Amino acid sequence: MHMNEALAKEKKLIINEDSSLYNELCKKYKYVLEYYLNTIIDFKKYESEIDNSNLYIGKNFKYKKLNEYLNLNYIFVINNLFIEKLNENDINLLKKTSDNNVSNELVDMVKRTYKEVIRDNYLRNEYTDKVYKVCYGPVVPFNFVDNDSLVLKIYYGKNLKEILDTKEFIELDKKQISFFNNLINNIKKEFKEKLNVKCEILLEKDIY
Repeated sequence: MHMNEALAKEKKLIINEDSSLYNELCKKYKYVLEYYLNTIIDFKKYESEIDNSNLYIGKNFKYKKLNEYLNLNYIFVINNLFIEKLNENDINLLKKTSDNNVSNELVDMVKRTYKEVIRDNYLRNEYTDKVYKVCYGPVVPFNFVDNDSLVLKIYYGKNLKEILDTKEFIELDKKQISFFNNLINNIKKEFKEKLNVKCEILLEKDIY
């Protein structure tokens, strides 16, 4: 995460090395961002597809705390947010807003600013317009996404079906992966068509 700490301090989002205000406002911003996205994208439709897939897909709540507004079981918005990029009026709007409160003014602000706020583009003490890869999670190839992407994670649990043999387990796992790949393509297509934003979706299964 490439936060512009100097800018955050200049805007008094970090005070005497205390980043609690910064974190609090990020949480508020994320709540409104999820609210706004949910007015455009029907996330529950995709969650229903998972639940009704007949592929014995289990839930896992490792990332549940990452849902500020959506309160979903599988799909999570996981972007780092760089609210130091907001102007003074936008920051003050967040400051005066109570938790979990959404107004038209807030939604309009997030709609106007989120593509820049999610963009991780502060490198070596300066901003860059270059597109490069950033990592969300452990440093493995499938966790790297473009720095200007809206990043979602689909996280699911172990198979709910009692597996009788290794062959059945392998076949079910293949079907689940195929199903999720198709679902991911559909979600990304909808984001592109409705919001004209690049959406990257990470897939992770907890086998424990």
